[in-house]
This record gives sequence, C-alpha cells and structure tokens, in this order.
Amino acid sequence: MSSIETSSLVSFGDRRRSVPDENAIGDISPWEVLRGIWARKHIILCAFAAFMVVAIFWIVTATPTYTVETRVLLSPRSGEISTFDDQSLPSQPDLETLQSEIQVLTSRPLIARLIADLGLAANPEFNPALNAPGFFGRIAIAFGMRERNPQTDIEVITDVVLSRLEVYQKANSRVIAIVFTSADPRMAAIVPNRLAELYIAQQIERRTDVTTEATKWLADQIEELRQKVQASEAAVEAFRAQSGLFLTNGSTLPQQQLTELNSQLSQAEADRAAAQAKLSNARTLLASGQAVNTAAEVLQSPLIQSLRQEEVKLRAELAQMSETLLPTHPKMQETQANLADLQQQIEKEVHKIIEALENEARVAAARVNSLRTSLDRFQRRMGQINQDEVKLRALQREADTNRALLESFLLRYQQANARAEADASAANARIVSRAQQPTEPSFPRTQSAITFAALAGLIFAFCVAFLLEVFQRGFRTGEQIERATGMPFLGLLPEAEPHASRSQAAGEILRNPAGIYAQAIRTLQGHVLLARVGERRAQKVLVTSAVPGEGKTTTAVSLARAFAMGGYRTIIIDADLHASAVQDTLGVMRQPGLTDMLMGRAGFHHVIRKDPLTQAHVIQAGTNVPNPTAALASSQMQWVLTALQQTYDYVIIDSPAALATADAQVLAKLADVTVLTVKWADTDRKLVARALKLLSAASSRRVGILLTQVNLKRYSRYAAEPIEAYGAQAPRRMVAAR
Repeated sequence: MSSIETSSLVSFGDRRRSVPDENAIGDISPWEVLRGIWARKHIILCAFAAFMVVAIFWIVTATPTYTVETRVLLSPRSGEISTFDDQSLPSQPDLETLQSEIQVLTSRPLIARLIADLGLAANPEFNPALNAPGFFGRIAIAFGMRERNPQTDIEVITDVVLSRLEVYQKANSRVIAIVFTSADPRMAAIVPNRLAELYIAQQIERRTDVTTEATKWLADQIEELRQKVQASEAAVEAFRAQSGLFLTNGSTLPQQQLTELNSQLSQAEADRAAAQAKLSNARTLLASGQAVNTAAEVLQSPLIQSLRQEEVKLRAELAQMSETLLPTHPKMQETQANLADLQQQIEKEVHKIIEALENEARVAAARVNSLRTSLDRFQRRMGQINQDEVKLRALQREADTNRALLESFLLRYQQANARAEADASAANARIVSRAQQPTEPSFPRTQSAITFAALAGLIFAFCVAFLLEVFQRGFRTGEQIERATGMPFLGLLPEAEPHASRSQAAGEILRNPAGIYAQAIRTLQGHVLLARVGERRAQKVLVTSAVPGEGKTTTAVSLARAFAMGGYRTIIIDADLHASAVQDTLGVMRQPGLTDMLMGRAGFHHVIRKDPLTQAHVIQAGTNVPNPTAALASSQMQWVLTALQQTYDYVIIDSPAALATADAQVLAKLADVTVLTVKWADTDRKLVARALKLLSAASSRRVGILLTQVNLKRYSRYAAEPIEAYGAQAPRRMVAAR
C-alpha cells in the first residue's frame, strides 16, 4: 500500500489562492446588489402595488380637514404713559417680543376664553365627552372602567383646541400667523379670526388697566413731592444764611481761590519735572561716556551751532590737505591745533548748559515747595468751609431732585389725562388678513397624496428588494463564489423537475446528451481532466457538500457516467456510510460494498458492479459499521483507493456532508481534488466558508465549488448571459440532483 501524497501542488483551474474567511464571506459587490435588485423586479412591482393599494384606501377613507390662516401684525403705537416725554419713534418688537406674543396667543387662559366665547364645549369635534364610545369604550363602560356619561373637562377641550392650533412668526417680518385645522370648514375660519380678536381685545383691556393704575399712582406721588420740594428748598436757604456760603459766578469765593492755587501748583510741578528730565538726560549721557552734545538743549544753543559749523569747516580743510600734505606738515599741524581748540570751546559750552539746567531744576523745585506750603495752609483753613459746602450741596441736590421729579410727574399726569381716552382703544397689534371659509380640504390633497404615495411606494419597493438582496443567504453566480471564497468555480447544474426521482435526475445525461444538464456535467468533467497533482493528472475526485440535500450524490453519479461515456475507465465509490444513496440513484438493489471490503469480509470481485446504463463501475456503501469515520481513515481505505487508482482512470468518491460528519475531511486528505456542491441561492455562505475551512485544514489540495439546483429562469436575471443548450437541440428542463 502506497502512502497518499499531501504536499503536491494541485492545479484545479483556480485563479485565487486565499483561505476563506467566515467574517468576510458576506461581503457583497454594489454592482451585484443592483443586479440582484433588478432581478427582483417582480417583487418591486408587487410591493409597489400593495403600497399604492393601502395608500389609495387611506386617501379614500381619511376624514378631510380644512386649514386656514389669520395674520396679525405687531405694530407698536405711541402714547404709552412711560414714554410721553419721548419724541422718537417707538421701538419695533424684537425676536424675543414676537416669541412672547406667540406664547400669549397659545396661553391656556386665552384659549379657555375662546372656548367659552364660541361655545366649543358643545361641539363634539372638540369635546370628546360628547362622542359616542367605540367598541373598546363600550367594553370599558361595561366593566366599570369608564363613566357612562363623562363630565365635560375644560382642560381636555383646551388640549384638543391647542392640538389643532399652530401659531408662528412669518419669516423676516413682524407678522404672526394663526393657523387652525378643523373638519368643519366654517369652524376652521371662525376660530383663528375670533382668537385674533380676543387677543387684541385683551391687549386693549390690559392697556386700559395700566393707564388707570398709572394715573392714580401719579396723583398720589405729585402730592407727596410738593411737600418734599417745599421742605428741601427751605432747608437750603436756611443753611446758606447760617454758613455764609454765598455764590459768586456759580461757586463760592474760597472755592475759586483753591482752584487757582491748585492750577499754579500743577503747572509748577510740570515745569520742575521737565527741568529734572532735561538735567537727568544730560547727566546720563555724560556718565555713560556718550556724546552729551547730542542732547536737545545742547543742539539748540546758537553758540554751539556756530562752533559746530567751524568744526565741520576745519575737518573739511584737514581732509582736503591730507590728500597732498603729510601729517608733519606745518599747515596740517596748525589746522589740527585749531580743531582741538575748537572742540575744547564746545566742551566748555556744553558744561555751561548743564549748569544752567541744574539751576533751572533747583528754581522749579523751590517754586513747587513754596506753592505746596501755601496750598497746605489754605487747605487747613478750608476744612470747615468744605464741610459746610458738602452739607449745602447735599441739601441742594435733594431739593433739585425733588423739584425735577415733581415737574416730570406733573407733565406725565397732564399728558396721561389728555391721552387716556384716545389710547383706550389702541393696541399694539392689528389683523392684516382674516381667514376665509375654505372650499377645498387641505388634507388629504388627492393629487399630491397620490404623487407622494407613488414616490414613497417606489422607495418602499426598492428598499424591500434591497433588504432581500442584502440578507440573501446563498451564492448565485460564480463571481460571488470566487470573490468570497477564493476557490475556483466549476460550473452549475440546473434544478430538477418537480417530483423527479434520483435515478431520473442522474439519467438526464443519458436521455438528453446535448441538453443543458449534460453540458454542465461535461464542464465539470473538463475541470477534472485539467486538474494536476504534481506531474500526473488527478484521478481521485471527492464529491461532497456543506450540508445534506445539496445534490452531491446525483452530481457524483452523473460525473462518473460522463467519464464512462467518454471512454474512461471510471468507478464511483459510495463513501457516505451514514446515508448511502448511490444505489437509489443508479436504480439498483443494495448489496455488499465498501465497508465489507474494509472489514475483510469481501474482495474487489465481490463488491465492484457495473452501472446498468453505462460502462461505469460502482462500489456501494455496504453494511453498516459502528464507526464509519475510523473505517474511512484506516490504512485499508488508503490501500483500496491506491489499488483502484492503478486499475481505473478516475475514481469518483461520494462522501457525507462536510459539516455533518468528519468523514469528508478524512476523504479529502485521501482524494486528489474535491468538488464541493452548493445549492444555488440557498446554502448559507457562512456554512460554505466553514466547510471550506474544514476541508482546507484536512488537506492542502484545492477545492472546487459547483452550484447545483439552479433555477435557470431566475439565474438569467443575475448572470450577464443566459444559459442555453449548445447545438441544434432545444434545451430541456432537467431533473436536478439530490
């Protein structure tokens, strides 16, 4: 018995070599989603039709409502008592004022006044207590959970009216819109108009009350102020006579003297500061070694300016003579001596200026000291006078304040009496547009509602198709398989006729050799023929699935028959020891098979039998064994496959589902290539990924994926090109695999 190769490279027409990832297996291409949505156009049409039926039924049965609008302009008027003396135009209401008025319009007291004014409590539309109880209401009454004749609750009616009312500010204006909705077109117009009228009437009432209260308050204040003015003015004159503080040109004489002395002191201090600054600057320049003659006082000296000019002239002559004479020349020495004398004169003059600045600073300081001494003596003498002046000014301020208040209140009182009657009917708001009784309902608007329903229906239908597409479970095209799993796509098999048996399904390749099913099996056969294991061709082909019911047995039998019809020596082994089905698919009786040979109870000549319809041979599963996985993993199984490989061109192995038992993993290690059958658009992608992961862990050899039970009509919606039989014979619908 030879060992099974496990490290040779298998070429199975694969274009990808990545290991499938269960987390990434659900990735979907946007183009595939769009194609899938289009493939579900019948669902889109049905969903759209159902949505439109519901929408039209709702439009027909909905209670029509009418919505109208009244507009109120906030326009402040003059004549407010608090602004009688203001000649400017009244300020316009700001955003906060507008929002405040909107809150007033929707206040519960004003709405309660509206309800009482229009008698809305007697209207069943606004008073739920007047409505006949419904089915559940009658049940609640029967069980005592609700009163038979509930009392009218003004708060409930207010809530109903507020729910129908909308008050808001018109954009970029001082206009407030009052919008009301009602099932009665007449009431829809009456309510907002009356609410606006009550709002304006409430403003007038509030203004009248304010005017009356203000006039009474002004009269009381005027009488009190008259007495205060008389007392305060008498106190001012009495204190002035007592202290002798008589006014001269608006102020007392001591005040004038003190002011003059303060002015002289301020000027003297300024002069002293300037003299000290000049002296300090000159001393700083002299102490730092810089040219003190750069000071402003030095530069402004006429004598120094003249000496500077002479110095410049001598320097020019010296420079001119240096071009033709040597430094030892008598003229050069004479000129340099004159220049040195001139610089000494400038330095002496600068020192004189500094001495003058020192004298000036001393004089300024002496004057400041003198004035400050005089001011101190005068201030000590003015102490008592100042105290008297403070008392006098306090008395005078009190008297002036009382008189100003009295005059202001008298003026306001006179104007209030004059304008109270005219302002009694004035309000800061007026109706600029009254609501008119509507002739057509505002809801529902049939044309707009149908248009909106059509758009919403289309969106709903496409969303349904999108969700169905996104959450669909299985694979539908080879591109999806290769992109999601990284494994080669081997083709697809059409679905079965209803109620077809397994033998009929497997016999389709014989009944219609030129049909779509036969072509699909031959496509799979071509992939197997091209598969290589190292330098030799792949001979042992394992056919399995992720879960039962994928059509693996029918596929294995059909593939074996295709090889036999092509002249290849082919044998199919039923290695599904749990639920063998090869004998049913071939239409033969169950006989001893693989397990009998593995247990040593039979030889090859006892278990190998011929397919009744082709030249293919078959080994059935045989009798049941307690541990099928151990039997398949035994060295005897390896010896059987090696012996068959030497006798036959191809050995087709039908195994259990990969996720049902571990048998498929054991057989995948023994086989050259593995064909994983996946039910079209049904088998969950994560199950496929898990099966591929198990098979890849068992063997390093490649796994090809075959889509089975494909609905050709639905597949044409997803594929770029439809699947048709090649040749003159018209395609027939085949019997799909198990």
